[in-house]
Amino acid sequence: MSDDLTDSQIALLCDIGEYDHSDSTSDKKRDLDRLIAEGYVQPTTDHPGSAFTLTAKAMALLGERGAGLNEA
Repeated sequence: MSDDLTDSQIALLCDIGEYDHSDSTSDKKRDLDRLIAEGYVQPTTDHPGSAFTLTAKAMALLGERGAGLNEA
C-alpha cells in the first residue's frame, strides 16, 4: 500500500461526506476505487448525503497533513 496519494485523491477524501458518485468523471471513479482498495474509504448506508465514509486510516492521514474535511 502506498500513502503517495495525489492532490485530487486528497481532495476527494476531504469531500467524501458530500460525494455524489453518480456525478463522477472516470478519473474520480478511479481515485475512489484506489481509496477503497487502500483502505481510506468504505461504503456505508449510515451516512446521509454520501454512500461512502472515511476510515480511521484516512482520518489519520488527513490529520498528519493538517487537512480537514472540505479543506483540500
